[in-house]
Amino acid sequence: MTKTAPSRAPSTGEQVLQAYEGLLVRTGRMLEHARGQDWNALIEEESLYVLDVERLARGEVSVRLNERQRHRKAELLERILERERGVRLCLETRREELDQLIGLSRRRRDLNRSYGAQEAAVVDGRFDKGRS
Repeated sequence: MTKTAPSRAPSTGEQVLQAYEGLLVRTGRMLEHARGQDWNALIEEESLYVLDVERLARGEVSVRLNERQRHRKAELLERILERERGVRLCLETRREELDQLIGLSRRRRDLNRSYGAQEAAVVDGRFDKGRS
């Protein structure tokens, strides 16, 4: 079950860091869903992720982070981006699989359009009867 996004924007440095930690957890779930090919759960998680990012962006504007907090934020961002890259790789792999399936389907359709009538005539025996 997916946790819902917090309703308020962060207003302190610690809340900003907690929000980034929440994003890290969420991207971890996104990566698990992508690796497990649970595309519906991934879409749901990504929707909440976007809301979390927007909320964080609104609140973070007015918050000053100290040196320790900035360093922690940078660490969290690096890990978040790493997980996002993993999700993107899974999605690219899935897109390639779908492209191959679509290509195969198109080739079958084209072959059926081109040779379908002839194939049916041969199967029914009409092809040979027409030549006698």
